[in-house]
Amino acid sequence: MTRDKFKLIHSELIMQVQCIENDLKLIYAGMHSGDFEENLDMLEKANLGTVIRKLRELDYSDGHPDLSKQDYALLEQIREIRNYWCHQCFLDYVYIQDDYQRERKFQQVAQRLSEDENRTWDLHEHLQQLRNKMLRRYHRV
Repeated sequence: MTRDKFKLIHSELIMQVQCIENDLKLIYAGMHSGDFEENLDMLEKANLGTVIRKLRELDYSDGHPDLSKQDYALLEQIREIRNYWCHQCFLDYVYIQDDYQRERKFQQVAQRLSEDENRTWDLHEHLQQLRNKMLRRYHRV
């Protein structure tokens, strides 16, 4: 993979995880009783891990969750994916002095990027549908 393609896919992945985080906040704000905007404001500074935890607690509170255990497991993986791509991915290869070794490591990181981008895309689409469904169900649209 070229550096330019890497940057493009990396940007797409970051966009997807930002949308996932925002969709989770919107779902939570819609499901939670009270004023939708106040519910959303309550999560403004919350990180993805906190949003997932709060949503899981609320979602399971009635005994009939809208997201499955597998969905929550994937959300935890997405949190880890987001952390890696925001805080670690470049550090895994940019400081390698040997050009051959640096390029080899870059290609390994690039392969992981492709795989992670595909995983986040699927969840991103699933959550968009769930967000729309939940906002309609709770009369928030």
